Amino acid sequence: MTHPIAYLCADPGIPPDSSKGASVHFRAMAKAMALLGASLDVFMTRAGETDGFLPHRAQIVATPRAAGIAGEVLQLAHSRAVFEALQAAGPHSAVYERLALFSGGGLAYARANGLPYVVEVNAPLWIEAAQFRSLHLAATAEALCLDVLRGADAVFAVSRELAKMLVAAGAPKERVHVLGNGAHLDAFENAKPMARPAQLQGKPVLLFVGSLKPWHGIGFLLEAFAALRQRRACGLWIIGDGPARAEVEAKVAQMPDDIVFEGAVPHELMGEYLAASDAICAPYPAAAPGYFSPLKVVEGLAARRPLIGSRVPCVLGELGDRDLPGLFDADDIPSFVAAAERVLDDPTKALADEELVRNLDWTHKARIVLPWLRPQPHDDEAVRGD
Repeated sequence: MTHPIAYLCADPGIPPDSSKGASVHFRAMAKAMALLGASLDVFMTRAGETDGFLPHRAQIVATPRAAGIAGEVLQLAHSRAVFEALQAAGPHSAVYERLALFSGGGLAYARANGLPYVVEVNAPLWIEAAQFRSLHLAATAEALCLDVLRGADAVFAVSRELAKMLVAAGAPKERVHVLGNGAHLDAFENAKPMARPAQLQGKPVLLFVGSLKPWHGIGFLLEAFAALRQRRACGLWIIGDGPARAEVEAKVAQMPDDIVFEGAVPHELMGEYLAASDAICAPYPAAAPGYFSPLKVVEGLAARRPLIGSRVPCVLGELGDRDLPGLFDADDIPSFVAAAERVLDDPTKALADEELVRNLDWTHKARIVLPWLRPQPHDDEAVRGD
């Protein structure tokens, strides 16, 4: 009998049962592995329900929490507990880890047992933490992340821009590959549209999904939509929550017949929201980090919805540099209005091609990863999934 793959996320900020993008991503890959017949032993360090990983086994190896530098030291020390949990649950055939700050237990376990070790990277964590949160042991965090990347048999980056950043930081270029975000196509293809709010019925509706943070462009979208609304009847449906909530609520108060703010919703309903919309918006500003792989873009394409998105690396990377009619210049309201009108005038012409959409499926992503989790040589053909 083949031993299960140890599937590890040691990031204490990623719950097993959340609707946040990182949690959705981690569960989705586990589901894709199951669909392809692979068995996983799932390990996470944030408390929560693990039923979403069935039929795989899953357990929580909870990280002690504390503020500031004490929390970082506790995370470093917790690598021992992760190592011991892996060892106790073994044997395993390989280790597949989502890169986390201060996490060395997965690499240590793989090397101690002679197992293939593959790392998935979704952000330059040591840079992101220092820029957007706080990071006291910055040099230690960076050094450990790079030790993990250098020790991996393969590194899968979520975007082209991130792959370049990892290589520039010291990851071996020949081991770094681009995987990208994904979606379970069947869930979006078969979703039934939910009923639109009363004020959005009878007119085309643009949908924004995601956290209300400055680098997601929600402030720009509110102003650009107001300009579009002056030219034609349309509605804006906003799903999500975050720091810009008050700004959104203020605009809703100004345009109550045209903008609906739904707040955060369970990810399981996302297909129904997308199916009820006419186009999705990804209005990233020019200053948005290029290493993103926006889940809103991927899932919108999976739902066969036209995209109205800014021409920035994180959007263009998901499109394979295709120049779709709904693309506009970042931070440019007239360009947004023109792109939205092109989409609303001819939605079919604005759809992504079938090849692009099919390659977004999580099972396609899992087929690329699985050969690297077998103890045998592999070549670049396996990486491309040809």
